[in-house]
Amino acid sequence: MIREDITGIRIFYQIDKFLREHTDDYSLAEKKLILDNRTWGKTSALVVDILRQVYDELDMLDPDKNIYEGFANLLEENFDINRNIVEIGGGKIPSLAKKIALRQTNGTITAYDDKLITTDSNLPNLLLEKRRLQKDESLNADMIIGFMPCDGTQTAIDLAKRNRIDFMIALCEGSCQNDMLAFMEDDWESSMIYEARKAVRDGHLGELKKVKMAKKYQNPYPIIYNQR
Repeated sequence: MIREDITGIRIFYQIDKFLREHTDDYSLAEKKLILDNRTWGKTSALVVDILRQVYDELDMLDPDKNIYEGFANLLEENFDINRNIVEIGGGKIPSLAKKIALRQTNGTITAYDDKLITTDSNLPNLLLEKRRLQKDESLNADMIIGFMPCDGTQTAIDLAKRNRIDFMIALCEGSCQNDMLAFMEDDWESSMIYEARKAVRDGHLGELKKVKMAKKYQNPYPIIYNQR
């Protein structure tokens, strides 16, 4: 995942510098996770999102194995991205939204997350909202996307149905789910696919499609989207 020209020393230096500059944006536990696993991306493409976003922000990722680029490619292959898109659960750093904003020639992308470290954007079509989307909101958008938004997955599905808009969501292991649901990983994934299929049917959104990007990005979880 990390480019071959990036040395271990450079990884240590740049990540240390980044965390010093953003000392108030990460909890002690988050900083420990990042620092203890700084070189994770040298041996694997399947890295926790909080670290992957830092890698991307510091331009350390191999473009051919950058899963944000892979998701953006898949999105562009199946949908017109030159319209108003909403991203749910964009994370502390809106890595995916930035990729899409740079590709757009029209429209906007608005990233929502209550953990965003900044709401400033140097791209006019990239809008950042530091809050959580609620499932009963009316969106002025043409599409909703999510990259492993975990508990935001159900919200994204509900919003797509409510607003009759297209969607594409990369699923994850579902570990952020409410413990009371007592879902195992496969159960949660199956449940989300079931909910998405029902939303597509009830919202008249075409049919549900499911793909994986396992080989290139070492990501075992499916991406679901509607096709009209």
